[in-house]
Amino acid sequence: MSARTDVTVDGRSLQDLFLVTGEDLKTRISDKMLMDAARDEDRKLAQWVAVAKPANFCDQVADQVSNSLQENLAGVFASAWAKYSELKECARETQKDPKSTMGVSLADHEFTWETDCGVDVQLDGVKVATIPFTFAVACAVSGLELMLRAGAVYQVASGKADCRAEIKCAGTVVYTRALGGVSLPGELHLAKPIALDN
Repeated sequence: MSARTDVTVDGRSLQDLFLVTGEDLKTRISDKMLMDAARDEDRKLAQWVAVAKPANFCDQVADQVSNSLQENLAGVFASAWAKYSELKECARETQKDPKSTMGVSLADHEFTWETDCGVDVQLDGVKVATIPFTFAVACAVSGLELMLRAGAVYQVASGKADCRAEIKCAGTVVYTRALGGVSLPGELHLAKPIALDN
């Protein structure tokens, strides 16, 4: 099996937010759920399961989904912040003068983020089906100040976040985790600045 998500980890990942393992997911999904969700036009997967009756199909899918949560968590925030016109304008200004820095305070805000992660099922090296999964995050953020340099956020000053993370299989929620009142560190220096204006 292979996932279509192939992302490099730099700093904290989605795994750190979701705190879900393959073992956790194995208790929340079943072979029947996966078969119902599978995009299996030629019914090859269904035929294989009916004949082979694999004992660890569900386990392998759960592990693959859990292992796919390696995207940099900063990317979640970057996609939300890139929508703010004030931030984009400051990013453009700091790009004009790469040595300049600017601080931008963000008003309390909420955002949602989703990404699809399909698990491709292969038999003898040939893809026969895809099982669709979605990772979703909803956050309410307050008291945040961002420091920008060269068109990117390089430091985040203290703030607070309430988040909810979900994993869905073909639209059905199979895992959820609420993370309330998390205080961000006084100063969070980003190993890899978050570009806002591409």
